[in-house]
Amino acid sequence: MNTLWGFIKKEIMTLLRDPVLLVAILIMPALQVVILGQAISFEARNLKLAVDTVPNDMMMSRIKDHALGSGWFIDFPNSRQSAIKAVQTGEVDAAIIAPAGGLTKSMLRGEGKLQILIDATNVLKAQSIEGYLQGIIAHVMKTEYQYQTVPPLSFTTRILFNPQLETQWFIVPAIMGILVLMSILTLVSISITKEKERGTIETLISAPISKRDIILGKTLPFVLVAFLNMLLIQCVGVVLFDLPFVGSSLMFILSFVIFCVPACGIAVWLSTYTQTQQQALLGLMIVAFLMMMLSGALFPTENMPTLLRWIADINPLTHFTYLLRNIVLKGADLSYFMEKAAYMLITGILLCLMAVKRFKTTL
Repeated sequence: MNTLWGFIKKEIMTLLRDPVLLVAILIMPALQVVILGQAISFEARNLKLAVDTVPNDMMMSRIKDHALGSGWFIDFPNSRQSAIKAVQTGEVDAAIIAPAGGLTKSMLRGEGKLQILIDATNVLKAQSIEGYLQGIIAHVMKTEYQYQTVPPLSFTTRILFNPQLETQWFIVPAIMGILVLMSILTLVSISITKEKERGTIETLISAPISKRDIILGKTLPFVLVAFLNMLLIQCVGVVLFDLPFVGSSLMFILSFVIFCVPACGIAVWLSTYTQTQQQALLGLMIVAFLMMMLSGALFPTENMPTLLRWIADINPLTHFTYLLRNIVLKGADLSYFMEKAAYMLITGILLCLMAVKRFKTTL
């Protein structure tokens, strides 16, 4: 028992002498529960909806009012042309298109038809949207227009970009982003921390090479490894899951290169706070887990509270994941690519500046 108690005291004293490890073990898990308990939800909300309707179309107006009042949808002002284009460009999640002349006149003629367009690049949201809209429309017809049986209204629902609602088409691009992030964080941070643990980092710093050369030498080889991982995942998706690739190969490669800027910045910055490989692994697990959960890779960011949505907006993995899905499944246009690339590049430059500044003063 004395020997056991000695080991217990040693481990407790070691933990208390290491503030980084102490915070990671005692504080960060509680913080993650607080954040992720609010962020993770399988219920789709804040879905952007476009409704094509003429000014005097009362039925479409009532359907739109009920949809917006449900709390699931938010409004997107549009015309007929912009409603369709908005779904194609990803500005909205769904659009309801009425027949020419409006739904009210069409219903009075006994030939009511509606077209629902759904962006299915996110399978979870697409399945929810279809159920929400059909339920809302049926409720309006029954309660406000006394259609006790099936009304003279037919739905034409088009599932765009993922017609079979294949979950793999939704997951594989997300896995690409996650594994690229994990590869860079793990390899870069462990490589730098290993030099510190072995005591060879002082040799590198005192050598006649610049800090830029050290950082690039520690990051570029692992960027190449991450790129090979991404290509391998894309090939597996195409071969095993019939994942389409309808976008630009140049955009695909450029999106990876731009994402590597914030990813490498985070890895180098993280390594400046750790002295051992164990600390580095623990730190990157915390950082990577939060980035994954708040990125939209697995759970829609639209479901999160406003504050967490702001955090998700500055998360580079959020923009990388959305951009990969759009390139692979939709063929992202130049404006969408430029928007997401700008977010990643600005965040990456700031992170790299922080990492380089701290690298100079702490290693």
